[in-house]
Amino acid sequence: MRFFRFKKLVSLNTGKYLRYAIGEVILVVFGILIALQVNNWNEYRKEKIEEKKILLSLHNEISNNLESLKVVIKEKNNIIDVNQYIINNTDKNGEWKSTKSLDSLMNFISLSGWIFVPQNGVLNEIINSGKLLLIENDLIKNEIASLPQLLSLMIEEDRQYRLDLHQYFLPFFSKNYNLIEVTKYRELLENYSFRMGETNFSKSFPELLGNREFENILTIQSIWIKFSNEMSINQKRKYLEIQDLIEKEYPEVDFINLRQNLERGVFG
Repeated sequence: MRFFRFKKLVSLNTGKYLRYAIGEVILVVFGILIALQVNNWNEYRKEKIEEKKILLSLHNEISNNLESLKVVIKEKNNIIDVNQYIINNTDKNGEWKSTKSLDSLMNFISLSGWIFVPQNGVLNEIINSGKLLLIENDLIKNEIASLPQLLSLMIEEDRQYRLDLHQYFLPFFSKNYNLIEVTKYRELLENYSFRMGETNFSKSFPELLGNREFENILTIQSIWIKFSNEMSINQKRKYLEIQDLIEKEYPEVDFINLRQNLERGVFG
């Protein structure tokens, strides 16, 4: 009888301690889960801060590139317009029909190697360091991922055109035109005068204007530049699309003063 009472007492105590132990385990597990959740939330918060920082930095970098692209497109369009003007104002005998100075126009043609050199520091960091994975918005992520290929195509096109300029166009001009005459019409250097003085040789425009090869050069040059500008306009459109997506992602940000805020470390 006593044995059964003892057994019952042991059973009750065991059940009591077992429930207590299970409760302790549940509390420990619950505490661990909360700690993990807090840690995950902190990590997610850090990633969102980093994501915002890189996207706003990219927005600012794109703004700088858009300014450069604007200048390049404008200068290339000037070359196309000048080429057309020269062709339209040259008669069949190679005589210059316009009152406008041909030398002033030739500076656009001979100094026509305008290329787009983008700032890619932030873009390269996003792509090469794996930070692209931090970007949750798949549309923004895909647009950014496509940028390097588009930029490489543009750079290659400009490289090929510049190669033609130095290996074909300029050697032709050197034989048939006094290149020194163009230096009086444009200052390209900040610290030095670009003007080289007057030519020691006679000016003979018919040698240049009456040459079929010169007309072909103007035509080829314009075709190349039009194709290059088409790619530049597409690149501009891509840049603006990415900026628009970033602005929609962070409507609270002052994008007008973004550069100053980034420099001060303020982007919230």
